[in-house]
Amino acid sequence: GTIRKNPPGGLTLKTNRRTMKPDYKLVAKAKYIHMTADLASELWHEVYKRYYPAKQLDTLVEALQSAEAIEEDIDNDVNYFLVFLGDKLIGYFAWKMENTVLHLLHLYLKPEYRGKAIGRDIVMSCERLARGEGRGRVCCEVHTKCLPVQQFFKARGYRILKPVENVAAGISMQLTEMEKML
Repeated sequence: GTIRKNPPGGLTLKTNRRTMKPDYKLVAKAKYIHMTADLASELWHEVYKRYYPAKQLDTLVEALQSAEAIEEDIDNDVNYFLVFLGDKLIGYFAWKMENTVLHLLHLYLKPEYRGKAIGRDIVMSCERLARGEGRGRVCCEVHTKCLPVQQFFKARGYRILKPVENVAAGISMQLTEMEKML
């Protein structure tokens, strides 16, 4: 991404919104790890509240997306990025490069920024990166009941591989593994 400074006096919101491209900021400093954890908590509670009781969801967020969990992921070669539109934090994503595959681990946007091609552009940039690094495919796990998200990936050429059960903090997560050959 590029760093954009606001023009003096600013532009009208309409023009700004149409022409502005999101910036991706690599999460490395503690401040950004905490920002990511706070955002993850907000978005996971919004996305997964229909699939998990509140207490289980709190436990999952703590186990998988707390500042400590994110820091541990980063120590294990996971790259987290915050997504900004101007100075607004609108989402985050994370990936890990493995032997033959780029594993897209997280991609979450605030509800009002979904359906605006931002997620599509993030997925495409991950695919370009994987290709550039000589990886033959991109894979991800999507919650089995999140059909719109499965549809999002299918529309981008991903196919369903198999159901996967991930157990975190003793809580079962029913996921569907998807992949795209590059």
